[in-house]
Amino acid sequence: MTAADLTQMAVLVPARQLEPGLAPMLRELSEAGFGAMIVVDDGISATDQPVFAALQQIPRVHLLRHAVNLGKGRALKTGINFFLDKLTGFSGLITADADGQHAVSDIVRVAEAMGTRPRTAAVLGCRAFSGDVPLRSRLGNSLTRVVFHFFSGHKVTDTQTGLRAFSSALLPELLALPGERYEYEMTVLAHLSSKGIYPVEIPIQTIYIDGNRSSSFQPLRDSMRIYFVLLRFFASSLISAGLDLVFFTFAFWLTHNILTAMIAGRLSSLVNFALNRKLVFHSHRSVASTLWRYYLLAILLAGISYGGIRGLSEGFGWNVVLTKILVESVLFLLSFSAQRLLVFGSDQRG
Repeated sequence: MTAADLTQMAVLVPARQLEPGLAPMLRELSEAGFGAMIVVDDGISATDQPVFAALQQIPRVHLLRHAVNLGKGRALKTGINFFLDKLTGFSGLITADADGQHAVSDIVRVAEAMGTRPRTAAVLGCRAFSGDVPLRSRLGNSLTRVVFHFFSGHKVTDTQTGLRAFSSALLPELLALPGERYEYEMTVLAHLSSKGIYPVEIPIQTIYIDGNRSSSFQPLRDSMRIYFVLLRFFASSLISAGLDLVFFTFAFWLTHNILTAMIAGRLSSLVNFALNRKLVFHSHRSVASTLWRYYLLAILLAGISYGGIRGLSEGFGWNVVLTKILVESVLFLLSFSAQRLLVFGSDQRG
């Protein structure tokens, strides 16, 4: 991609505090030929405001300001809104961190990859997490990567990367997504995955300055926000499991017959199918093609569940309802993975 092509790309940088490397990075981006650099002041201290204001002297830099810290997600949305409202003729927007973790050469490489992608596409600059990486960063990314892969079926090397590129056509829907802090970036990945848009990954340098001490990421609090985003994606299964248990318990109380209670419990499957198809997996397949797969899987799992409940309750004298909860909890993981891969799986787009 030439400097002329970079003029169609803008770079968005949310800044929680004034980092020493921010001004040099903006100058390099300007010299590289990017069409605009949007910097969002997300609560920079009053004493640093004169220095921050001076950044506007760098060609094509636009400064936006939050009066108080509102979170990285809100800062990204503020920048995206400005991009859509005030800037025209751009093909894509790149987000980068203000703390020096992203080399300008890597930002350019991500922009080059973005320039070759379809109209609705995304690119991630992914770190390798090898060598001298802070423990909290290595463990945090590893755990989030595993959890995200389980829930989405999509492997992302670096789920927490702040270096991302999006085509302009995607931005309006990303702007409308929930999330005000770090969880917003995970919401974006989950949203893209649910639509069958899988970002292209570009390897970038792993840079941590002073052990990443300048990061405002709070491991416990912000990780919980991130995981809550992922948990929303199988909430419908928990709702359906609750209905199943209510129907099963009531039918067993009336008949004392496990098979009859199993059939009654499976009345919740229609709710589960509808919610999973639309809200969890956002399937692009037709109802006809998914319905028979879903019920074939449901019959298979019901048979396994029936055998497990009857065997444990009659063989060991376990309480039937508690045994059902145990067996169904084990089968839940299998059911979720099978539905994601075999029933509602969508075609990949990049």
